[in-house]
Amino acid sequence: MERCPCCNARLRERTVCSRCKSDLSVLISSEKAAQHWLGKSIHTYESNDITSSIAAIKISLSLKNTRLALAWRGFLIQHQCTKIMQLLAEQQLILAKQTLYATRMLFSHSKQLQRLNSFTDYLLAQSAEHSQQASS
Repeated sequence: MERCPCCNARLRERTVCSRCKSDLSVLISSEKAAQHWLGKSIHTYESNDITSSIAAIKISLSLKNTRLALAWRGFLIQHQCTKIMQLLAEQQLILAKQTLYATRMLFSHSKQLQRLNSFTDYLLAQSAEHSQQASS
């Protein structure tokens, strides 16, 4: 943090603003924790632990929204969408739906995941209808 959010004075690496005397130690700690969780998200992704990576980026963004963290979240959403599309292409509809459900629980705001959920529901309904016609 370079400037005081209260009065916009330069902080010069101080935790108390020299102009308005605001104690910014909690904000600075929160900013550092957000950076830590972003790093943890990237590290766990590299270890192929996508679930932990998603959980870590959510914590990071709850502490501070940075452009890098938002871009990383977008990357994780895209990664999961690609994985779900591969499962759908392989006609593993139930596994795709389970993966989608778990991902949407973490990224409920994503329009892309919402559309993919609707598409998956459509495919599941078509599959059930096809199975029902075949058994008749």
